[in-house]
Amino acid sequence: MKKNILLSLMAVLLLAACADNLQNMGTSVQPSSDAIIVCADTLHLSSYNDPVDYIYSRPDSFLLGNFYDNRIGTTRAEIMAQVACPVGFTYPEGAEVDSVELYLYYNTWFGDGYSPMRINVYEMNKSTFNYEGDYPSNLDVEDYCDKSELLGTRLITAAQPTDSVYSSSSGGYTYYVRFCFSSDFADRFFKDESYTSVEDFVQFFKGLYVTSDFGTACMLNVTQMDMTAYYHFTYQKEGRDTLVYNYKNFPANSEVRQVNRIVHPDRDEVMQTIDSITYLASPAQVFTTIRIPVKRLCDTVQHNLGDKRPYVNSAAVRIDLIGVDDEQWCRPSNYCLLIRENAIDRFFLDKESVSDTCSILSQIAYTEISADNYKYYYSFDISTILLNELRKEPEQRAEYLDMTLLPVTVETTTDSYGNTSVSTVKHQQGMTFSTLKSGESESEPMKISLLYSGL
Repeated sequence: MKKNILLSLMAVLLLAACADNLQNMGTSVQPSSDAIIVCADTLHLSSYNDPVDYIYSRPDSFLLGNFYDNRIGTTRAEIMAQVACPVGFTYPEGAEVDSVELYLYYNTWFGDGYSPMRINVYEMNKSTFNYEGDYPSNLDVEDYCDKSELLGTRLITAAQPTDSVYSSSSGGYTYYVRFCFSSDFADRFFKDESYTSVEDFVQFFKGLYVTSDFGTACMLNVTQMDMTAYYHFTYQKEGRDTLVYNYKNFPANSEVRQVNRIVHPDRDEVMQTIDSITYLASPAQVFTTIRIPVKRLCDTVQHNLGDKRPYVNSAAVRIDLIGVDDEQWCRPSNYCLLIRENAIDRFFLDKESVSDTCSILSQIAYTEISADNYKYYYSFDISTILLNELRKEPEQRAEYLDMTLLPVTVETTTDSYGNTSVSTVKHQQGMTFSTLKSGESESEPMKISLLYSGL
């Protein structure tokens, strides 16, 4: 009996020894030079304000008015728009024009809604747009309009409009500004029925230029713009003349071309250079350029990894915002794009998709510091961009990589499985403003946090 117990104990010890040898076999046969190295580094970044003169876009709605900010100056927003004709339409025989009117519809505004603003409407009488063309937001009005044909003017306050219409779909009121054009214009417009095609019509009536020359505290968010011709005619009904009043709309819609003209006439004089902060403002106002020292990053990685093949696990760039909750009017953009500086025009003109080799998208995020006290930030991972630089030959690497941070709007699509993805990224057309902590900030400088490995 004792012999059997002794044999059993020897068998257990033998199995345990074999198992221990199997567990350690990998490290015992792997040379120390093959071990994976994992490293982490943090480097400060430099940044500077990048004033923007224009963007390319096809807006779905329009800003209209002027707004002054003592940090970045005046933003002036104007509308230049063709209107679409009812192709193939003819007026009834004997029809006579009553009036031609313009309607600017809006539900919201930016700034002080009780501050007065004056809106003027001119005819684009020199040139018009090519529907397929791409036009910068700071295009020259003089190329399209000499302001000799003032069609209408109104002095309004956005929050106390004299015109409104109830919308059953939204369950509330839509405000509008109404302009009644002169009888001479109505007669000329009504007599020419160039409705064989949109192309023919926009040669006859090239479009409208809508601007504001009074007020610097409010902007309308114009969602719809219609020009309407009112007319009447008579016809015989049961042996008697019957008078009929009717109208025909000429909308500024997707069939024709519009440009939301955005200019900043005093920005360079007003805007001050501040070492510790940079700005981010739209539309077409101020971007921030972030300079990434890619050569120094690559040299650091290679020094720490030696001859091992490098892998970048993460390269996080965090952009902290200042004073978000203290702003009275302007809020940060919900989304921002970090993109290679030399790829901006191509990305938006060609409607490219977001790609981690060129552009990275971030939604604004926040952490709660204390009750009702939040820290807002954007975060980006440029690991793929940095890895591509590491894989280059040392002599092919640039010393710096300049990337631009800019506000954008995002459109998404949802597939049949409920998965949501980004379908379109556009320049931010709305009024947004952020103050950023730059690379020179003493308390929390802009930085990149790097996690990399080699094997």
